[in-house]
Amino acid sequence: MASDGGKMYIVYQALASISVGLSGFVASLTMGYTSPALPSMQKDPTFDVTEEDGSWIGAVMPASALIGSLVAGPLLDRLGRRASLILSTYPFMLSWALIASSTTVRGVIIGRMIGGACVGAQAVASSVFMPEIVQLKLRNIMIFFPTILGTLGILISYAVGQFLSWRELAWLGCASCVPQLLFLWPIPETPYFLTRTGKRDSSLRALGKLRETPQEIEKEQRELDESCTVSKKGSSTSMADLLQPPNLWPVAVGSALMLAQQTTGINAVIFYSSTIFEAGGDSLDPNTASTLLGLVNFLGVFVSMYFCATSKRRYTLALSTYALLICLSIISAFFWLQESAPAMSKSLSFVPVVALLAYIFGFSLGWGPVPWIFLSEGIPSNIRGLAVSVIVAINWGSASLVTKTFQWSISILGIHYTFFIYAVITGISGALIHRSMPETFGLSTAEMDNLYIQASKPKEE
Repeated sequence: MASDGGKMYIVYQALASISVGLSGFVASLTMGYTSPALPSMQKDPTFDVTEEDGSWIGAVMPASALIGSLVAGPLLDRLGRRASLILSTYPFMLSWALIASSTTVRGVIIGRMIGGACVGAQAVASSVFMPEIVQLKLRNIMIFFPTILGTLGILISYAVGQFLSWRELAWLGCASCVPQLLFLWPIPETPYFLTRTGKRDSSLRALGKLRETPQEIEKEQRELDESCTVSKKGSSTSMADLLQPPNLWPVAVGSALMLAQQTTGINAVIFYSSTIFEAGGDSLDPNTASTLLGLVNFLGVFVSMYFCATSKRRYTLALSTYALLICLSIISAFFWLQESAPAMSKSLSFVPVVALLAYIFGFSLGWGPVPWIFLSEGIPSNIRGLAVSVIVAINWGSASLVTKTFQWSISILGIHYTFFIYAVITGISGALIHRSMPETFGLSTAEMDNLYIQASKPKEE
Protein backbone atom coordinates (compact mmCIF):
# COMPACT_ATOMS: atom_id res chain seq x y z
CA MET A 1 0.00 0.00 0.00
CA ALA A 2 1.48 3.34 -1.07
CA SER A 3 1.57 6.47 1.05
CA ASP A 4 -0.21 9.62 -0.13
CA GLY A 5 3.27 11.04 -0.54
CA GLY A 6 4.96 14.29 0.47
CA LYS A 7 4.22 15.61 3.91
CA MET A 8 0.48 14.98 3.85
CA TYR A 9 0.86 12.34 6.54
CA ILE A 10 1.95 15.15 8.88
CA VAL A 11 -1.06 17.23 7.87
CA TYR A 12 -3.49 14.42 8.66
CA GLN A 13 -1.87 13.76 12.03
CA ALA A 14 -1.89 17.50 12.75
CA LEU A 15 -5.60 17.70 11.89
CA ALA A 16 -6.27 14.83 14.28
CA SER A 17 -4.25 16.50 17.03
CA ILE A 18 -6.01 19.84 16.49
CA SER A 19 -9.42 18.16 16.60
CA VAL A 20 -8.50 16.55 19.93
CA GLY A 21 -7.27 19.94 21.10
CA LEU A 22 -10.54 21.59 20.09
CA SER A 23 -12.40 18.95 22.08
CA GLY A 24 -10.27 19.89 25.07
CA PHE A 25 -10.89 23.58 24.37
CA VAL A 26 -14.67 23.19 24.61
CA ALA A 27 -14.29 20.91 27.65
CA SER A 28 -12.13 23.45 29.51
CA LEU A 29 -14.54 26.21 28.47
CA THR A 30 -17.26 24.09 30.07
CA MET A 31 -15.20 23.64 33.24
CA GLY A 32 -14.35 27.32 33.55
CA TYR A 33 -17.83 28.52 32.66
CA THR A 34 -19.17 28.71 36.23
CA SER A 35 -16.49 31.11 37.49
CA PRO A 36 -17.65 34.11 35.38
CA ALA A 37 -21.20 32.83 34.74
CA LEU A 38 -22.41 32.45 38.34
CA PRO A 39 -21.72 36.10 39.28
CA SER A 40 -23.35 37.15 36.00
CA MET A 41 -26.44 35.04 36.79
CA GLN A 42 -26.69 36.59 40.26
CA LYS A 43 -26.65 40.07 38.75
CA ASP A 44 -29.23 39.19 36.08
CA PRO A 45 -32.59 40.68 37.21
CA THR A 46 -34.48 38.24 34.97
CA PHE A 47 -32.85 35.14 36.44
CA ASP A 48 -33.16 33.78 39.98
CA VAL A 49 -30.26 31.69 41.31
CA THR A 50 -29.38 30.86 44.91
CA GLU A 51 -26.01 29.84 46.40
CA GLU A 52 -27.19 26.22 46.54
CA ASP A 53 -28.27 26.45 42.88
CA GLY A 54 -24.80 27.69 42.02
CA SER A 55 -23.25 24.75 43.84
CA TRP A 56 -25.30 22.32 41.76
CA ILE A 57 -24.54 24.16 38.51
CA GLY A 58 -20.85 23.65 39.25
CA ALA A 59 -21.01 20.07 40.55
CA VAL A 60 -23.44 18.51 38.06
CA MET A 61 -21.02 18.83 35.14
CA PRO A 62 -18.28 16.49 36.45
CA ALA A 63 -20.94 14.11 37.80
CA SER A 64 -22.47 13.82 34.33
CA ALA A 65 -18.99 13.49 32.80
CA LEU A 66 -18.59 10.34 34.89
CA ILE A 67 -21.66 8.83 33.20
CA GLY A 68 -20.53 9.99 29.76
CA SER A 69 -17.10 8.41 30.19
CA LEU A 70 -18.59 5.05 31.18
CA VAL A 71 -20.93 5.07 28.18
CA ALA A 72 -18.07 6.04 25.86
CA GLY A 73 -16.12 2.79 26.30
CA PRO A 74 -18.65 0.51 24.57
CA LEU A 75 -19.37 3.19 21.94
CA LEU A 76 -15.69 3.41 21.00
CA ASP A 77 -15.51 -0.33 20.38
CA ARG A 78 -18.80 -0.42 18.51
CA LEU A 79 -18.86 2.82 16.47
CA GLY A 80 -15.19 3.74 16.29
CA ARG A 81 -12.99 6.47 17.78
CA ARG A 82 -13.53 9.15 15.13
CA ALA A 83 -17.26 8.45 14.83
CA SER A 84 -17.69 8.74 18.61
CA LEU A 85 -15.97 12.13 18.63
CA ILE A 86 -18.17 13.40 15.81
CA LEU A 87 -21.45 12.07 17.22
CA SER A 88 -20.81 13.47 20.71
CA THR A 89 -20.22 16.97 19.32
CA TYR A 90 -23.86 17.50 18.32
CA PRO A 91 -25.37 17.07 21.82
CA PHE A 92 -22.50 19.23 23.08
CA MET A 93 -23.76 22.07 20.89
CA LEU A 94 -27.30 21.39 22.10
CA SER A 95 -26.21 21.63 25.75
CA TRP A 96 -24.73 25.10 25.24
CA ALA A 97 -27.81 26.27 23.35
CA LEU A 98 -30.04 25.00 26.14
CA ILE A 99 -28.03 26.89 28.78
CA ALA A 100 -28.05 30.09 26.73
CA SER A 101 -31.82 30.02 26.21
CA SER A 102 -32.83 28.85 29.71
CA THR A 103 -35.22 30.95 31.80
CA THR A 104 -34.82 28.83 34.96
CA VAL A 105 -32.01 27.17 36.89
CA ARG A 106 -33.45 23.78 35.94
CA GLY A 107 -32.74 24.44 32.26
CA VAL A 108 -29.16 25.46 33.03
CA ILE A 109 -28.59 22.34 35.13
CA ILE A 110 -30.01 20.09 32.39
CA GLY A 111 -27.75 21.80 29.87
CA ARG A 112 -24.77 21.30 32.17
CA MET A 113 -25.69 17.63 32.58
CA ILE A 114 -25.76 17.05 28.82
CA GLY A 115 -22.56 19.02 28.33
CA GLY A 116 -20.86 17.14 31.16
CA ALA A 117 -21.76 13.79 29.59
CA CYS A 118 -20.23 14.99 26.31
CA VAL A 119 -17.08 16.18 28.11
CA GLY A 120 -16.67 12.72 29.65
CA ALA A 121 -17.34 10.88 26.39
CA GLN A 122 -14.96 13.06 24.39
CA ALA A 123 -12.23 12.81 27.03
CA VAL A 124 -12.30 9.02 26.64
CA ALA A 125 -12.55 9.11 22.85
CA SER A 126 -9.70 11.63 22.54
CA SER A 127 -7.43 9.63 24.86
CA VAL A 128 -7.91 6.55 22.67
CA PHE A 129 -8.03 8.33 19.29
CA MET A 130 -4.79 10.30 19.69
CA PRO A 131 -2.28 7.47 20.31
CA GLU A 132 -3.85 5.32 17.58
CA ILE A 133 -3.47 8.08 14.98
CA VAL A 134 -0.20 9.83 15.89
CA GLN A 135 3.02 7.87 15.49
CA LEU A 136 5.78 7.85 18.10
CA LYS A 137 8.25 10.03 16.17
CA LEU A 138 5.72 12.90 16.01
CA ARG A 139 4.18 12.43 19.46
CA ASN A 140 6.11 15.18 21.27
CA ILE A 141 5.28 17.63 18.47
CA MET A 142 1.62 16.77 18.01
CA ILE A 143 0.89 16.92 21.74
CA PHE A 144 1.35 20.69 21.36
CA PHE A 145 -2.16 21.17 19.93
CA PRO A 146 -4.23 19.35 22.58
CA THR A 147 -2.14 20.84 25.38
CA ILE A 148 -2.38 24.45 24.22
CA LEU A 149 -5.99 24.39 23.07
CA GLY A 150 -7.09 22.48 26.15
CA THR A 151 -5.83 25.19 28.49
CA LEU A 152 -6.84 28.05 26.21
CA GLY A 153 -10.51 27.32 26.95
CA ILE A 154 -10.04 28.21 30.63
CA LEU A 155 -8.32 31.48 29.70
CA ILE A 156 -11.02 32.41 27.20
CA SER A 157 -13.74 31.57 29.72
CA TYR A 158 -12.22 33.83 32.36
CA ALA A 159 -11.17 36.68 30.08
CA VAL A 160 -14.19 36.88 27.78
CA GLY A 161 -16.51 36.17 30.71
CA GLN A 162 -15.72 39.62 32.06
CA PHE A 163 -17.36 41.23 29.04
CA LEU A 164 -20.06 38.73 28.07
CA SER A 165 -23.18 37.82 29.99
CA TRP A 166 -23.67 34.20 31.06
CA ARG A 167 -26.00 33.70 28.08
CA GLU A 168 -23.57 35.18 25.57
CA LEU A 169 -20.73 33.06 26.98
CA ALA A 170 -22.90 29.96 26.49
CA TRP A 171 -23.54 30.89 22.85
CA LEU A 172 -19.76 31.22 22.42
CA GLY A 173 -19.41 27.67 23.74
CA CYS A 174 -22.00 26.46 21.24
CA ALA A 175 -20.15 28.08 18.34
CA SER A 176 -16.83 26.63 19.55
CA CYS A 177 -18.06 23.10 18.81
CA VAL A 178 -18.25 23.71 15.06
CA PRO A 179 -14.49 23.81 14.23
CA GLN A 180 -13.98 20.36 15.75
CA LEU A 181 -16.40 18.84 13.25
CA LEU A 182 -14.59 20.53 10.37
CA PHE A 183 -11.17 19.22 11.44
CA LEU A 184 -12.43 15.69 12.07
CA TRP A 185 -14.15 15.33 8.71
CA PRO A 186 -11.11 14.53 6.47
CA ILE A 187 -9.41 12.26 9.03
CA PRO A 188 -9.79 8.46 8.61
CA GLU A 189 -10.87 6.13 11.40
CA THR A 190 -7.93 4.75 13.39
CA PRO A 191 -6.11 1.82 11.76
CA TYR A 192 -6.25 -0.13 15.03
CA PHE A 193 -10.06 0.01 15.17
CA LEU A 194 -10.38 -0.85 11.48
CA THR A 195 -8.06 -3.86 11.83
CA ARG A 196 -9.77 -4.97 14.99
CA THR A 197 -13.16 -4.98 13.27
CA GLY A 198 -11.91 -6.97 10.28
CA LYS A 199 -11.51 -4.03 7.86
CA ARG A 200 -7.87 -4.60 7.00
CA ASP A 201 -8.08 -2.96 3.55
CA SER A 202 -9.58 0.16 5.11
CA SER A 203 -6.81 0.11 7.69
CA LEU A 204 -4.18 0.05 4.94
CA ARG A 205 -5.88 3.00 3.21
CA ALA A 206 -5.94 4.91 6.50
CA LEU A 207 -2.25 4.18 7.06
CA GLY A 208 -1.60 5.40 3.52
CA LYS A 209 -2.75 8.83 4.69
CA LEU A 210 -1.19 8.73 8.14
CA ARG A 211 2.30 7.32 7.49
CA GLU A 212 5.23 8.50 5.40
CA THR A 213 6.57 5.46 3.55
CA PRO A 214 5.26 2.09 2.30
CA GLN A 215 7.73 0.42 4.67
CA GLU A 216 6.19 2.20 7.68
CA ILE A 217 2.72 1.25 6.49
CA GLU A 218 3.57 -2.44 6.08
CA LYS A 219 5.45 -2.59 9.40
CA GLU A 220 2.64 -0.96 11.39
CA GLN A 221 -0.04 -3.07 9.72
CA ARG A 222 1.86 -6.24 10.66
CA GLU A 223 2.03 -5.01 14.27
CA LEU A 224 -1.70 -4.26 14.20
CA ASP A 225 -2.46 -7.71 12.80
CA GLU A 226 -0.47 -9.34 15.60
CA SER A 227 -2.00 -7.12 18.30
CA CYS A 228 -5.55 -7.69 17.10
CA THR A 229 -4.96 -11.43 16.82
CA VAL A 230 -3.92 -11.53 20.48
CA SER A 231 -7.03 -9.52 21.45
CA LYS A 232 -9.41 -11.10 18.98
CA LYS A 233 -12.17 -10.93 21.54
CA GLY A 234 -11.69 -7.15 21.59
CA SER A 235 -15.27 -5.98 22.07
CA SER A 236 -15.88 -8.54 24.83
CA THR A 237 -13.18 -7.14 27.12
CA SER A 238 -14.63 -7.24 30.64
CA MET A 239 -13.93 -5.56 33.97
CA ALA A 240 -12.32 -8.82 35.09
CA ASP A 241 -9.71 -8.41 32.32
CA LEU A 242 -8.69 -5.04 33.79
CA LEU A 243 -8.00 -6.64 37.16
CA GLN A 244 -5.77 -9.43 35.82
CA PRO A 245 -2.02 -9.31 35.01
CA PRO A 246 -0.56 -7.78 32.97
CA ASN A 247 -3.33 -5.16 32.88
CA LEU A 248 -3.79 -4.54 36.60
CA TRP A 249 -0.58 -2.55 37.08
CA PRO A 250 -1.22 0.15 34.41
CA VAL A 251 -4.96 0.33 35.19
CA ALA A 252 -4.28 0.78 38.91
CA VAL A 253 -1.67 3.47 38.26
CA GLY A 254 -3.91 5.28 35.77
CA SER A 255 -6.80 5.23 38.24
CA ALA A 256 -4.57 6.47 41.07
CA LEU A 257 -3.25 9.29 38.90
CA MET A 258 -6.75 10.47 38.02
CA LEU A 259 -7.99 10.27 41.61
CA ALA A 260 -4.93 12.09 42.94
CA GLN A 261 -5.21 14.75 40.24
CA GLN A 262 -8.60 15.77 41.60
CA THR A 263 -7.65 15.60 45.28
CA THR A 264 -5.13 18.37 44.63
CA GLY A 265 -8.31 20.50 44.62
CA ILE A 266 -7.86 21.73 41.06
CA ASN A 267 -11.51 21.68 39.99
CA ALA A 268 -12.61 23.40 43.19
CA VAL A 269 -10.06 26.13 42.46
CA ILE A 270 -11.24 26.52 38.85
CA PHE A 271 -14.97 26.49 39.61
CA TYR A 272 -14.70 28.85 42.59
CA SER A 273 -11.61 30.92 41.78
CA SER A 274 -13.50 34.23 41.98
CA THR A 275 -14.79 33.28 45.44
CA ILE A 276 -11.30 32.32 46.63
CA PHE A 277 -9.78 35.58 45.44
CA GLU A 278 -12.62 37.52 47.05
CA ALA A 279 -12.00 35.76 50.35
CA GLY A 280 -8.40 36.92 50.24
CA GLY A 281 -9.40 40.58 50.35
CA ASP A 282 -9.91 43.40 47.91
CA SER A 283 -6.36 43.79 46.64
CA LEU A 284 -7.38 42.56 43.18
CA ASP A 285 -10.71 42.40 41.40
CA PRO A 286 -11.87 38.74 41.47
CA ASN A 287 -12.64 38.65 37.73
CA THR A 288 -9.25 40.13 36.89
CA ALA A 289 -7.57 37.65 39.21
CA SER A 290 -9.41 34.73 37.59
CA THR A 291 -8.32 35.91 34.15
CA LEU A 292 -4.75 36.15 35.42
CA LEU A 293 -5.14 32.62 36.75
CA GLY A 294 -6.18 31.40 33.29
CA LEU A 295 -3.25 33.23 31.70
CA VAL A 296 -0.75 31.66 34.10
CA ASN A 297 -2.25 28.25 33.39
CA PHE A 298 -1.90 28.86 29.65
CA LEU A 299 1.72 30.06 29.92
CA GLY A 300 2.60 27.22 32.28
CA VAL A 301 1.66 24.76 29.57
CA PHE A 302 4.61 25.89 27.42
CA VAL A 303 6.99 25.04 30.27
CA SER A 304 5.13 21.76 30.79
CA MET A 305 5.53 20.88 27.11
CA TYR A 306 9.29 21.33 27.41
CA PHE A 307 9.44 18.99 30.40
CA CYS A 308 7.12 16.45 28.76
CA ALA A 309 9.26 16.46 25.61
CA THR A 310 12.59 16.14 27.41
CA SER A 311 12.03 14.63 30.86
CA LYS A 312 10.70 11.46 32.40
CA ARG A 313 7.06 11.58 33.49
CA ARG A 314 7.86 10.59 37.07
CA TYR A 315 10.37 13.43 37.41
CA THR A 316 7.89 15.97 36.05
CA LEU A 317 5.20 14.71 38.41
CA ALA A 318 7.52 14.93 41.42
CA LEU A 319 8.45 18.52 40.56
CA SER A 320 4.76 19.41 40.29
CA THR A 321 4.02 17.73 43.63
CA TYR A 322 6.62 19.84 45.45
CA ALA A 323 5.22 23.01 43.90
CA LEU A 324 1.64 22.18 44.90
CA LEU A 325 2.66 21.27 48.45
CA ILE A 326 4.33 24.65 48.95
CA CYS A 327 1.46 26.64 47.40
CA LEU A 328 -1.34 24.82 49.23
CA SER A 329 0.51 25.19 52.53
CA ILE A 330 0.95 28.93 51.98
CA ILE A 331 -2.73 29.38 51.11
CA SER A 332 -3.75 27.38 54.18
CA ALA A 333 -1.45 29.44 56.42
CA PHE A 334 -2.78 32.73 55.04
CA PHE A 335 -6.42 31.90 55.70
CA TRP A 336 -5.52 30.68 59.19
CA LEU A 337 -3.81 34.02 59.76
CA GLN A 338 -6.87 35.83 58.41
CA GLU A 339 -8.97 34.29 61.16
CA SER A 340 -6.45 34.56 64.01
CA ALA A 341 -4.83 37.91 63.15
CA PRO A 342 -7.10 39.87 60.75
CA ALA A 343 -5.09 43.08 60.92
CA MET A 344 -1.87 41.33 59.91
CA SER A 345 -3.56 39.41 57.11
CA LYS A 346 -4.83 42.62 55.48
CA SER A 347 -1.27 43.66 54.73
CA LEU A 348 -0.75 40.24 53.08
CA SER A 349 -3.93 40.17 50.99
CA PHE A 350 -1.85 39.62 47.86
CA VAL A 351 -0.70 36.23 49.19
CA PRO A 352 -3.69 34.08 48.09
CA VAL A 353 -3.52 35.65 44.63
CA VAL A 354 0.19 34.92 44.18
CA ALA A 355 -0.07 31.48 45.80
CA LEU A 356 -3.03 30.43 43.65
CA LEU A 357 -1.28 31.61 40.50
CA ALA A 358 1.81 29.64 41.52
CA TYR A 359 -0.44 26.67 42.31
CA ILE A 360 -1.96 26.75 38.82
CA PHE A 361 1.51 27.03 37.27
CA GLY A 362 2.75 24.09 39.33
CA PHE A 363 -0.32 22.03 38.44
CA SER A 364 0.16 22.71 34.73
CA LEU A 365 3.73 21.38 34.95
CA GLY A 366 2.85 17.83 35.96
CA TRP A 367 -0.41 16.98 37.67
CA GLY A 368 -2.38 18.55 34.85
CA PRO A 369 -0.89 16.79 31.78
CA VAL A 370 0.85 13.66 33.13
CA PRO A 371 -2.27 11.63 34.10
CA TRP A 372 -3.73 12.21 30.62
CA ILE A 373 -0.39 11.51 28.94
CA PHE A 374 -0.24 8.22 30.83
CA LEU A 375 -3.64 7.25 29.41
CA SER A 376 -2.26 7.74 25.91
CA GLU A 377 1.16 6.18 26.48
CA GLY A 378 0.74 3.65 29.27
CA ILE A 379 -2.56 1.78 28.85
CA PRO A 380 -2.28 -1.60 27.04
CA SER A 381 -3.72 -1.47 23.53
CA ASN A 382 -5.92 -4.56 23.87
CA ILE A 383 -7.94 -3.08 26.77
CA ARG A 384 -7.60 0.61 25.96
CA GLY A 385 -11.26 1.38 25.20
CA LEU A 386 -12.76 -0.05 28.40
CA ALA A 387 -9.78 0.82 30.61
CA VAL A 388 -9.71 4.50 29.58
CA SER A 389 -13.47 4.66 30.02
CA VAL A 390 -13.26 3.40 33.61
CA ILE A 391 -10.22 5.52 34.51
CA VAL A 392 -11.77 8.72 33.14
CA ALA A 393 -14.97 7.90 35.04
CA ILE A 394 -12.88 7.76 38.24
CA ASN A 395 -11.46 11.16 37.35
CA TRP A 396 -14.86 12.78 36.89
CA GLY A 397 -16.38 11.01 39.87
CA SER A 398 -13.67 12.34 42.16
CA ALA A 399 -13.93 15.77 40.48
CA SER A 400 -17.64 15.89 41.24
CA LEU A 401 -17.05 14.84 44.84
CA VAL A 402 -14.28 17.39 45.42
CA THR A 403 -16.29 20.18 43.77
CA LYS A 404 -19.47 19.44 45.70
CA THR A 405 -17.71 19.08 49.06
CA PHE A 406 -15.54 22.20 48.65
CA GLN A 407 -18.18 24.64 49.90
CA TRP A 408 -19.23 22.17 52.61
CA SER A 409 -15.64 21.78 53.73
CA ILE A 410 -15.18 25.55 53.93
CA SER A 411 -18.32 26.04 56.00
CA ILE A 412 -17.64 23.11 58.38
CA LEU A 413 -13.85 22.96 58.63
CA GLY A 414 -12.83 26.40 57.42
CA ILE A 415 -10.97 27.39 54.27
CA HIS A 416 -7.52 26.98 55.90
CA TYR A 417 -8.17 23.38 56.93
CA THR A 418 -9.64 22.65 53.50
CA PHE A 419 -6.43 23.65 51.71
CA PHE A 420 -4.32 21.94 54.36
CA ILE A 421 -6.15 18.66 53.69
CA TYR A 422 -5.53 19.07 49.94
CA ALA A 423 -1.82 19.59 50.70
CA VAL A 424 -1.56 16.45 52.86
CA ILE A 425 -3.36 14.26 50.34
CA THR A 426 -1.25 15.64 47.47
CA GLY A 427 1.99 14.86 49.31
CA ILE A 428 0.95 11.30 50.21
CA SER A 429 -0.43 10.44 46.77
CA GLY A 430 2.59 11.94 45.02
CA ALA A 431 4.99 9.80 47.07
CA LEU A 432 3.01 6.59 46.56
CA ILE A 433 2.50 7.05 42.81
CA HIS A 434 6.16 7.95 42.24
CA ARG A 435 7.16 4.52 43.56
CA SER A 436 4.67 2.52 41.49
CA MET A 437 4.27 4.42 38.21
CA PRO A 438 5.93 2.81 35.14
CA GLU A 439 7.96 5.23 33.06
CA THR A 440 6.47 5.78 29.59
CA PHE A 441 8.81 8.47 28.25
CA GLY A 442 10.18 7.57 24.81
CA LEU A 443 8.45 4.18 24.66
CA SER A 444 5.93 3.06 22.04
CA THR A 445 2.63 1.35 22.84
CA ALA A 446 4.09 -2.02 21.76
CA GLU A 447 7.09 -1.53 24.06
CA MET A 448 4.81 -0.67 27.00
CA ASP A 449 2.66 -3.73 26.28
CA ASN A 450 5.77 -5.91 26.37
CA LEU A 451 6.96 -4.24 29.60
CA TYR A 452 3.73 -5.19 31.38
CA ILE A 453 3.85 -8.76 30.03
CA GLN A 454 7.45 -9.23 31.20
CA ALA A 455 6.70 -7.68 34.61
CA SER A 456 3.74 -10.03 35.17
CA LYS A 457 5.62 -13.25 34.38
CA PRO A 458 7.44 -13.72 37.71
CA LYS A 459 4.16 -13.18 39.59
CA GLU A 460 2.37 -15.73 37.42
CA GLU A 461 5.11 -18.29 37.92
